[in-house]
Amino acid sequence: MRKVEELLKEKIPVGVLSNTHGLNGDLKLHTFTNLPEVIAKLVEVIAYNEAQKKFTYCKFEKIKKAHGYFIVHIAGVNTISEAEKLKGFVIYVDKSAFPKSKDGEYYFYELLNSEVYDENENYIGLVEDIVETGNNDVIVVKKNKSSKEEIMIPVIERYVLKIDKEGKKIQVKLPEWLE
Repeated sequence: MRKVEELLKEKIPVGVLSNTHGLNGDLKLHTFTNLPEVIAKLVEVIAYNEAQKKFTYCKFEKIKKAHGYFIVHIAGVNTISEAEKLKGFVIYVDKSAFPKSKDGEYYFYELLNSEVYDENENYIGLVEDIVETGNNDVIVVKKNKSSKEEIMIPVIERYVLKIDKEGKKIQVKLPEWLE
């Protein structure tokens, strides 16, 4: 497992190969990012299937936008049966594939696993997930990995006082309903 963590440490998951498309080995890529320009520029990626515990390196030869997903052709995959073997693989890219986020902006990967503290520097937990609500994002904070208890904090100025992306630290004012 350590090898998996080391290999993916500086990588970001950008999508999952979900199904075949057509007869020539093309696959549907459902993305985790709202930056189509990142997907459009993909060439060499790492694909990992957690259920199978398998890695493969892929070279995208063609990428085209479809309705809510991309259709990709991977070098050496020319039949439906070859493409079937890649279903469920998550595509990872280097962080450098993303444009640098500006002040006041963030990518989800920059906040995930950040330590969260209140305004008195009391440890609250780690950011385990981020939920998009339409109006604003909400960070899901857990005291520890084994805890089932979650605290949800809206990512708005009223509650998020400071985000240190590089230091993986977020300072918040707890919402009234959590005090």
